[in-house]
Amino acid sequence: MGNWKLGEKFGTVQPHHASAKALWEHEWRKSCTRGLYPFNYARVEDFDEVFAVLIENDINDAYDDTWTETFLPFIRNLEQHAIEAENAGRLDDASSLYLRANSLGFISRFPQICTPKKREAFEYQKKLYLKGTSFWPEPVKNVVIPHKYAANGDGSEIQMFVRLPQNASTSSPVPVLVYITGLDGYRTDTMPIGAAKMIAGGRAVMAVEIPGTGDSPAVPNDPESPDRFFSSVLDWIEEQPYLQHQKTVAWGTSTGGYYAIRLAHTHRKRISGVVAQGGCSHHIFSKEWLDHADGGEYAFSLTRALAQKWGYHSVEAMREDAMERFSLVKSGVLDKPCTRLLLVNGIEDSIFPVEDSMVCLEHGDAKEARFFHKSAHMGFPGAMPTILKFLDSCFTSEK
Repeated sequence: MGNWKLGEKFGTVQPHHASAKALWEHEWRKSCTRGLYPFNYARVEDFDEVFAVLIENDINDAYDDTWTETFLPFIRNLEQHAIEAENAGRLDDASSLYLRANSLGFISRFPQICTPKKREAFEYQKKLYLKGTSFWPEPVKNVVIPHKYAANGDGSEIQMFVRLPQNASTSSPVPVLVYITGLDGYRTDTMPIGAAKMIAGGRAVMAVEIPGTGDSPAVPNDPESPDRFFSSVLDWIEEQPYLQHQKTVAWGTSTGGYYAIRLAHTHRKRISGVVAQGGCSHHIFSKEWLDHADGGEYAFSLTRALAQKWGYHSVEAMREDAMERFSLVKSGVLDKPCTRLLLVNGIEDSIFPVEDSMVCLEHGDAKEARFFHKSAHMGFPGAMPTILKFLDSCFTSEK
C-alpha cells in the first residue's frame, strides 16, 4: 500500500518491546495507575509486586508458562483476602479483592490461551470474576446456550456473560447490547467498558467471544463460522421474553471490530446498529502490514497472537493465506447492504491500520465514521462519548 496514515511510525519498534521492565515502565504502569485497559479493576501495587519478580528473574515472554506461573501466588493471596472479607461480611471489600485477583489473572494468561497452563489460568480467572461481580446489585451471570447452527467443526455450546438491569422483566423487556470481545480481552475483561452506563440506562449487556479466543465454539479458520455463531446468539435473544430483541445493538472492539463489521452486513435485519471500534477488515491481512506489525503499540508479538486466533499453525501460514480467506473486501461482504454502522479508531493505530475502517466507507451502503488525530488503537480518549451517543440513538430509533 505504501503511504499509511500512521506515517513515520509505521515499522518503528516501540521501546516497550525490549523487556518486561521496559513494558511496565514505559507503558503498562501508567495504564494500570489510571485503570485503563488492560487493567480494569486493578491496583498498581498488586502489579508492582508481580513485575518486580518478572524483572528480577528476567521473565519477558508472556507466551511462556513461566510468565503465568509467576502471577499465581499473588492471585491466590488476593483470593484468600477476598474470602476472609466475605466471611467477615465486608462484601464491598470482598468484591474489590476478587476483581483485583481477576485482573492479575487476565495478565497472567495474556495475550492468548496458548498452553494448558494458560487455559487453567483462564478457568481460574472466570471463577474470580463471577465471584467478584456476584455482590453487585446487577450481577454478571455465565449463560450457556446451544449453538443451534453449529457446523464444520464448531462446538455445540456458546458461553456468554449476561448482565441485566433490575427493571428487566417479561412485562417490561429491555434493549440489549451485544459486546463482541477482542484478541486478548475476553468476556472476563471487557464488560466494564460502557457496561455500567448501559445498565444504568435500563439496557441489558451481553459479552461474547470471537473465534479463536476464550470459550468461543466457532471454528477460527472458517470465515463463515461467526455468521453461524451470531445466528445462534440472536435466536436466543429473540427467545428471551425479558429482552426487547427489536432493540439489539452490537459493539465490537479491536479484533472484535472485524466481526462487528461483518455482523452489520450478514445480519443487518436483526440488528438496530453496530459499532466497530478499532476494527480490521482488509489491509491488516496484507504482507506489508503483517511484516511490520510486531513493533507497534501491542504489548508483545501481535502476529503470533493473530496467527493463533485465526487458526494458523504459524505466522508465515497466516501471511500467505489470510488476505484471500478473511478480507471483507475480497469476500464481497462490504459490498452487501448493512445496518447502521459506526466506524471509530485513532489515526495513529499501529495494531490495525485506520485504513481498515476507511475502506469500509468505499463499499456498499453509507456508513458513519469518526477518526481521531493523535490517537492510537481504538481512538481513546475521544472515542467513548461518540460511541455512547451513537448507541443511544440506535436504542431509541424506531427501526
